[in-house]
Amino acid sequence: MHPYYSSRPRVDWNRCGQAAVAAVLDHHGLNPYGLKKPAYDESDGRHHWEDGEVIDRISEEFPPDHLFGLLGTTPDQLARALEFGGLEASWASSRAEDHGREIWETVKRSVAAGLPVMVIMDSGKLGGRPLAAHWGVVYRIEDPTVYLANTRNVATVLEARFLRAFKCWFMPPRFNHCAVFARPKIGGLSQPSH
Repeated sequence: MHPYYSSRPRVDWNRCGQAAVAAVLDHHGLNPYGLKKPAYDESDGRHHWEDGEVIDRISEEFPPDHLFGLLGTTPDQLARALEFGGLEASWASSRAEDHGREIWETVKRSVAAGLPVMVIMDSGKLGGRPLAAHWGVVYRIEDPTVYLANTRNVATVLEARFLRAFKCWFMPPRFNHCAVFARPKIGGLSQPSH
């Protein structure tokens, strides 16, 4: 899966959610903003958007909105961005460990069906800055390995370690075990949500 990165320090510091939206829209072959795709990726043999341009465009319509954007983007805002892009979207979260496990099982089923899932993770649990949340994309799972897009320096992680990051314990409840699901609409009608 082609990753997109919010890498401009003074511009993109809170736009990882918009970068994840770009990755999911691109995966599904959607281009709701009509942007050119000049960046060629040898690993998949396809052209993709310029990171900054697509992140800016998504942010115009669906900007970071958690605590006035200071702490990034809420899952409902990201679901709206995916729906605008032409997908059926829903999200789930839970502070409860057992329900978090159920959400993870739904993520696994979605990924097995070829539907990447946006997830929020505790970057500190993946070797990054402690107490920092990050939206990434799970696009493949081969037990016990989880494959991630949009996470710099961490392309794969063991499932047990991922689950510790997925808990995102220091964030408000709607960000604990939080996943944003997306799938194509069929025949103009939305599929049932997760």
